[in-house]
Amino acid sequence: MNTNPSDDEQRDWVERTLLQIREGEASQEDIERLRNLLMTDGAARRVYLEIKQMEWMLETVPERSMAQHHRAAVTVTRSRWSAWARAGVAAAAALMLFVWQGIHRDSAMSVKDGPVATVTSSYQAVFNGREVQERELPLHAGTFTLERGSVRLAFACGADVVIEGPAVFDLVDATTMHLNRGSLWAHCPESARGFLVRMPGGRELVDLGTEFGTRVDDGGAAEVQVIKGEVKVSDAISKPLNLTEGNAAGWTVTAPPVAMSFGRMKPFQNAATLTEKIRTAPSSEHQTRVQYEQPSGDWSEAGNWTSKALPGTHELERVVINDSKIVRVTQKTPRPAHPVDVHVSNGSPATLEIADDLECQILRIATADGARGTVIQTGGTLNVTESFIASSHDGAIATSTYTLSHGALQVGHDLAIGTRGPSVFTLQGSNATVSGERMNLGTGATLAFVLDADGAGVVQLRDTLAADHEARLQIDGSQYRGGTKTIPLVICGAQKMEGRFQPASVSLTGFQGVTARVVNRPGSIDLELTAH
Repeated sequence: MNTNPSDDEQRDWVERTLLQIREGEASQEDIERLRNLLMTDGAARRVYLEIKQMEWMLETVPERSMAQHHRAAVTVTRSRWSAWARAGVAAAAALMLFVWQGIHRDSAMSVKDGPVATVTSSYQAVFNGREVQERELPLHAGTFTLERGSVRLAFACGADVVIEGPAVFDLVDATTMHLNRGSLWAHCPESARGFLVRMPGGRELVDLGTEFGTRVDDGGAAEVQVIKGEVKVSDAISKPLNLTEGNAAGWTVTAPPVAMSFGRMKPFQNAATLTEKIRTAPSSEHQTRVQYEQPSGDWSEAGNWTSKALPGTHELERVVINDSKIVRVTQKTPRPAHPVDVHVSNGSPATLEIADDLECQILRIATADGARGTVIQTGGTLNVTESFIASSHDGAIATSTYTLSHGALQVGHDLAIGTRGPSVFTLQGSNATVSGERMNLGTGATLAFVLDADGAGVVQLRDTLAADHEARLQIDGSQYRGGTKTIPLVICGAQKMEGRFQPASVSLTGFQGVTARVVNRPGSIDLELTAH
């Protein structure tokens, strides 16, 4: 919309109509007109989104008062809202505050009377900055960040919910939650019928006796898949959409739901798959610590380990490399008979050098306060069947580096890097490949590519890359001689990204004869090299 009187009138009409819809006073003609306008006018959709985001702020985040949310929202939009609209929002805010106070004063499910849900199990979960321990954890209403891993929640109403990180969500009461980002699976018995999941853009999923999965990306786009039963998708504008077993839909914050192919969607992690992960993952409490004893030496020398046997010979082993030790994988070692977890520095500096094949279940680099861990891979395949965790464990402030110059790193699930300290993850040359399900780059993470004469290595993910706004991308082109081309750096199978590298956090150095720039696309990060 251009800033002229007719546009201002249209904006006021959109605001007024939305309030009438909320109060049940809008005519069918006005609703149809608004629906058509939102389908064709991008500026009108922005107005709609602003209002829905304001409503969301007024209705959620219990740890801050409703009045605080109202003041913040009005401050953001005051210059563009009419006096009529401000008065309407103020009245709505006062009404919401009154209702909110009444509900939380009288309800048996209120914050002060008890939790609205309980974490009954978890897998490698870092929850609000702390790793979840193997015990039940009651949750009151509030906002929660699941940095990585998965948690299973039992709601007081009976809903059974699995949330897979990275995710951000709000618990409102025993029957209502907001999913702002992440992946969710829910099973709702009859007692939980009507369980409500609110989502960005003012949309809601209402359970009608079902099992369903839904996920929200960093931009608010979402999808839902009905596994059993029925789910109603609704908002203030679009006609409600009822999805039954075997159906799926997707949408953005400014566009209505459209049908999606059930078979092509990524499966959701449910209670059964989470339980199996937990069952097959050894607990550190039950693991036997096997430590490298020599100052430096070969991994495949059994006598160098405290167990006097190669790691994985016995069940439930945790391999620890500490005390400035340097351990080298220089020849083919037999596949371990049992899965092992490998810790490279859980207190003092340590280095693992890999020149040939190695397999472990979980690789953790720098896992305690002040720890410094280094992994250098110059060949072979490092097969991590579960998760790669660097400077991201137990809330520790630690420093880690991983450098791959030749060979492959294969990770079964997540790569969590730099959420609890500085971590540099480097691919050197075009013969370096990394694969996994997801990569989560935290505030301390640096993803670095050092090009050789031909190009760069690539990170291939079956799902998404999630990059914190403070994460850094560094690209060194001083050895590159391959001319103009487009080089893929990260490829996401989900065809979407969660978070972007900020321009100030991208470093391009050493390029000669070409102009280099990083291009963020829906499913990839590419390096474009063009002539000067």
